[in-house]
Amino acid sequence: MKKTQLYILSFCLISCLSFGQTTKDYTDFQTWYGASVKLDLAHQWAVTAQYRMRLIDDASYYRGSYLYGEVDKGLNNTFSLKGSYRLAMVDEGTFQRYAFGIEAKKAIKNFSFTLRPMIQYQSQTFEGDDEQTDSDTYLRTRLTGKYKLTRKLDLYAYTEPFIKLENGQALDKFRNSAGLKYEVFKDFKVNLFYIWQPDYSKKHVHNYHIAGLDLEFTLKPWKSKK
Repeated sequence: MKKTQLYILSFCLISCLSFGQTTKDYTDFQTWYGASVKLDLAHQWAVTAQYRMRLIDDASYYRGSYLYGEVDKGLNNTFSLKGSYRLAMVDEGTFQRYAFGIEAKKAIKNFSFTLRPMIQYQSQTFEGDDEQTDSDTYLRTRLTGKYKLTRKLDLYAYTEPFIKLENGQALDKFRNSAGLKYEVFKDFKVNLFYIWQPDYSKKHVHNYHIAGLDLEFTLKPWKSKK
């Protein structure tokens, strides 16, 4: 338990240090809060639904709500297919995102690694007097490493570049994250995470520092009881 308290304290310190950073580029501190339910189905199928809210402008302004859905189909012990949808209802308008990809995973003792390339299509409708619609396509490839510290506690980190595919390939943003997942009880985990995300799509680089909390539930409705 002391170890868990130490990791939570370290997470808070990192978030505070990130908030205090100053650069010549634009910097913002945000907080994200979410809850998800995963249905672990038969024949390596899984369906996940998630709700998330975001506070931006140094965690002082509620930007909006995000609804996620994901379908996962395992092909074997290494590969799985993934398809996802996200609906963002934010102050600028309504954003819809579709993604499809494949994930490969490899476990080595207490470590596990995953590589997940995905193609993402995003449609944005901006509300206002001059309503506009925009769309973009990205290649996003996430590399994740996870270490099982104890039976209940996992540490993880990932990096994920977003490459914009229209009008020539260009790095749009780079998402980097570290966090911990603690199993409170069976099929319920608390996920604390920090994200550093530089955005290169603007005239000047925008650096986003994000502290987040997710509650993750897993249901196995058709799992046979022994």
